[in-house]
Amino acid sequence: MHAGEIYHLWEGLTSGYKLIEVAEMYLMNTEDPELQIYLKALTTGVYFLKIKKLEDELKKEGFTVPPRPESKLIQGSAGAGQNVKLTDKEVIKNMVAFGQIYIMYNARAVIASNRESVRRTFRDLMGDHLIAYKTFFALGKKRNIFDPTPPATAKQNSLNMSEIGVLWDALTSRHLNQVKVETYMASIKDNNLLSAMKTLRNDVIMPQMEKIENVLKNEGFTIPPRPPVRTEQYSSGQVNKIRSSDDETLGALGLTLQANVIIDSRSLTTVVSDDLFALFEKFLYQQFQSYEKFMSLAKSRFILDIPPAVTSLRI
Repeated sequence: MHAGEIYHLWEGLTSGYKLIEVAEMYLMNTEDPELQIYLKALTTGVYFLKIKKLEDELKKEGFTVPPRPESKLIQGSAGAGQNVKLTDKEVIKNMVAFGQIYIMYNARAVIASNRESVRRTFRDLMGDHLIAYKTFFALGKKRNIFDPTPPATAKQNSLNMSEIGVLWDALTSRHLNQVKVETYMASIKDNNLLSAMKTLRNDVIMPQMEKIENVLKNEGFTIPPRPPVRTEQYSSGQVNKIRSSDDETLGALGLTLQANVIIDSRSLTTVVSDDLFALFEKFLYQQFQSYEKFMSLAKSRFILDIPPAVTSLRI
């Protein structure tokens, strides 16, 4: 594995240790039976679904993993508490905040890894963290403990201002993606790369753009016009004076896809609406699929600038 992959595996492992320490501390401080069940399930799930996977990956590369933290549960029963007690509201809000951080972390780890098995590990961990995040977020919504931004319109059950903001950002990013991909298509003659570009445009960018537009229209907003379609202005491979090579175009496409993953991850952890959460969750996994196709094509062309390989295995 290269240095970046080992870094993210190590960070994922040690941050998992910290999450367990904090969750067990909260567990010892809350007397709410329902919240205790959620926290126990979280700590158990992190150990078996996150910690063990990451430890195994590092051990396979010959690294000695740090010792697991000593469990706080041996100090007494749940709710025993300490001198300073946290309220149940504070516990839930903090667990949601941790979930937002780990979702963003896993998204970043996926796009930083060149090895498919490592990306798959972090995609799986993303799914596990999304389940935990949705559980605690739903509990917080049920208890009305969050302080969302004000509604964006006077419409009943209107989306809030933050949700409209991330939808607008997501729409304009799709506009930019359309412009970039159609411009890239003007610079390439390679049929495989051209086919990948067309699939990204027609099956991901344009359908996502339409869904975001429909949500904004339903909220009563006038959406900005789409960029003019450039695919009918030229034949593929025709461009003005400055041409980018196929490899340069493929590299630029990779940066675009990485930006899309970060934008959709941020949107996912900002929205309150269940429908919007499901929409951005679907978008995020579509971005992951597109990124996998890009990585497969990029590796076959040997265009990746892979960081130095690192290992603790004896040669």
